[in-house]
Amino acid sequence: MPRHRQYDRHTRGEHQLRADTVQLVHIFGTDRRHVVPVFQRPYVWERERNWEPLWSDVRTAAEEVETEISGGHTSAVLPPRTHFLGAIVLERLPPAPGRVLAMNVIDGQQRLTTLQVLLSACWAAAREHSAENAEALLKMSLFNTRQLVHPSRPYERYKVWPSLPDREAFERLFTADLPPQRTGEHRLLAARRYFDDEVRTWLLEGQKPIERADALVIALRERLGLVEIQLEGHDDAQVIFETLNDRGARLRASDLVKNTLFRLAEQQGQDVAALHGKHWVHFEEPWWGEEVTTGRFKRARIDLLLSYWLSIQTGFEVPVERLFADFRRWQSRHDAPSAAQVLADLAHHGRAMQRLEELPGTDPTGRLLQVLDLLKTTTPVPILLHLRARDGVTDDQRALAAAAIESLLVRRFVCGLTTKDYNRLFLSVLQTIRKSPDATVGDTLCAQLAAQTAESRRWPDGSDFLAGLVGGNLYRTLFGPRLRVLLAGLEAQLRGDKSELKFCPADAAKLSVEHLLPQEWAQHYPLPTDTPEEEGKSRRAAALHKLGNLTLTTQKLNSSVSNGPWHVKRVELNKHAVLLLTAATVLQPYHLIPAEAARNWSEGWTEEHIELRTLALASIALKAWPRPE
Repeated sequence: MPRHRQYDRHTRGEHQLRADTVQLVHIFGTDRRHVVPVFQRPYVWERERNWEPLWSDVRTAAEEVETEISGGHTSAVLPPRTHFLGAIVLERLPPAPGRVLAMNVIDGQQRLTTLQVLLSACWAAAREHSAENAEALLKMSLFNTRQLVHPSRPYERYKVWPSLPDREAFERLFTADLPPQRTGEHRLLAARRYFDDEVRTWLLEGQKPIERADALVIALRERLGLVEIQLEGHDDAQVIFETLNDRGARLRASDLVKNTLFRLAEQQGQDVAALHGKHWVHFEEPWWGEEVTTGRFKRARIDLLLSYWLSIQTGFEVPVERLFADFRRWQSRHDAPSAAQVLADLAHHGRAMQRLEELPGTDPTGRLLQVLDLLKTTTPVPILLHLRARDGVTDDQRALAAAAIESLLVRRFVCGLTTKDYNRLFLSVLQTIRKSPDATVGDTLCAQLAAQTAESRRWPDGSDFLAGLVGGNLYRTLFGPRLRVLLAGLEAQLRGDKSELKFCPADAAKLSVEHLLPQEWAQHYPLPTDTPEEEGKSRRAAALHKLGNLTLTTQKLNSSVSNGPWHVKRVELNKHAVLLLTAATVLQPYHLIPAEAARNWSEGWTEEHIELRTLALASIALKAWPRPE
């Protein structure tokens, strides 16, 4: 017996299940419905990974049948092979008088649905070739007996009834003609077109298509095997589903959470279809499935939402890797909200998360999100989501909270302080502000951050921040993203509220950090003659990486002027520099520069210029990232 091919992968747990090996005729050859719960994920199988290996097995089985029929060998010489297609888990639904027997599909919906697509393609091909016997047998595998189907429930004619998002496309599989092919069509229709082409080509490759169709039907009915697992009355369907899918499966953590919630809603007597349509269907839009980078990983937005949401509920960090286990533990509490309440709250937070992502960088929260993106951290995001989901919180309070968080982050990294305790810090703040009135929630957050005294959490005061800003090696101590955040914030502060063009942290990501006095200075920037050479070199080395020697330029401008003499660099900056960080503090003296130095400010660029500009930019930074005293 050949090792069966895995069309989708499951890691089996240790739950003991009673399983039977059955032929496909057992599954689809009797009047029986296989109902996929409305809340299960949509159809996701694809050509290379799933459809092609399935058709390869079916074609091989059909050709073996052909050989046997033609006398190539008999079962007495070589027993027929069974091609195993994997396992399905079914739960018998309570019988209803006059209704077709129904089985709830706990696991295997992708496999069963694909087999129906394949059978529908074979049925269409048999009709084209007037293969009447094959057509009749295939029809029996697709439809239940017409007389058993009540006119008010026409969907009961189908052997498989897929999840809600797939039903419209699934019904089209059984119409006389498929709709014209179009870009982005439903995957079920794409599967049907694939199987149509393969089956038609294979039938025409033989000399007698009708006999080939008969061999194909025999192979489909008798040579394809499945492991059918039917749950007994004492088996917990959700536990089985988790066992099959929680470890190593292709399902996302959000799929497992979703399944748990909707099965719980069923048990609580809720209208599952109505809940799905009201609270979950929008999560099936492609936007929620897109993977976004968070730190070093890529995660689907829906998984991130659930992770943030559960952190808000529990007060603990919930990594996506632990999301399902942590959710199950939280939901099992005796005082847990109902499934309907959870779904409604998730939908509400989902809308809040969409609003967050739509915020421009000119909004304080939008700006903070861009800063977090540059820094590759998400630890404060649950706070921002919570504030956005609270409809009573004003924009001013949200802005106050976002500005305080940004100030803490920037001041700490300028001062060289650790980020290791940020998770616990922001989760602690989150649990405090959850209890705060809407009208003062931003003030509460500010006060709690300012009250931190631990070295891993404190919000540096003005003197500490100033010391970090005027330090001699800022370029080296702040790696690229942090330096861009700092310089972008200075540019935004210089522009102020009156500028018609705002500058956002994301804009800095496209620019290069430029040394005004170049790192390769020897050719065009001689040391002062009135200072001993070693002292001059030491002073220059100390000034080279200071804040006052740094600005932002485009990569092209950086490359063209980087190591050139000052008179050339100044002309090029005059032509192309549009940032006030350069125009208002390099090409012109900032208003804090002493009058004597300002008189001939841009005629050269020396250690004195760097020292004075460092102090000027430090004073701007203190205003850009304030801290309550």
